[in-house]
Amino acid sequence: MNKIFLIIIILALLSSCNQKKSTETKEVLKPKTELKKMEDTPKSKTIIKEYKTKTGKIFIINEEKPSASISKITLTTKGFTEVNEPLQLEESDPFDHAFVADINGDGFDELYIITRGTGSGSYANIYGFSSNKDKSVTPIFIPELSDDDFVKFFPKYMGHDTFYIENNKLMRKYKQFKKEDEQCCPTGEMKFLQYILKMGEASWILKVKK
Repeated sequence: MNKIFLIIIILALLSSCNQKKSTETKEVLKPKTELKKMEDTPKSKTIIKEYKTKTGKIFIINEEKPSASISKITLTTKGFTEVNEPLQLEESDPFDHAFVADINGDGFDELYIITRGTGSGSYANIYGFSSNKDKSVTPIFIPELSDDDFVKFFPKYMGHDTFYIENNKLMRKYKQFKKEDEQCCPTGEMKFLQYILKMGEASWILKVKK
């Protein structure tokens, strides 16, 4: 009888140990959900690029990308007589490229920043910054295009455009869309536009040449 009682006690102790080990194993193998969520959260990317003018001044572009379709672009400078406050483009399309050029022929390069939408049209936008005789930098005013402007200058325009410099002229080109074209793939003739930089009442103005 005592032997039977002893066997029952031993079996009970073994069962208790097995349950404890099973519980510990489950705790070890329990997925760390909170840690995984933190690791999966995308981090904002930062891209920094510098562009040097022919007079040795430097434009510095800092692009923060909180998402694939939105950017925060900050412009700072080096070498100018006056220290500029950072110039910012809040929630713009992502940075595509930039270039310096003296399209008004005053001897001092401007900076042009090109952004591009992530949609199927890949629409390009331009932002300009002028050098005030290498003393300071100010934004160039770019008038918003009206419906009449699109009819006159941008016939059959649906994006996929490119800004570039050719013979010290600021140019824009795009393929015209045909009715049967899909938005991703224009097949019409290439359209070319030239921009000119003129002094306005308060700032430089960038306009399509008529």
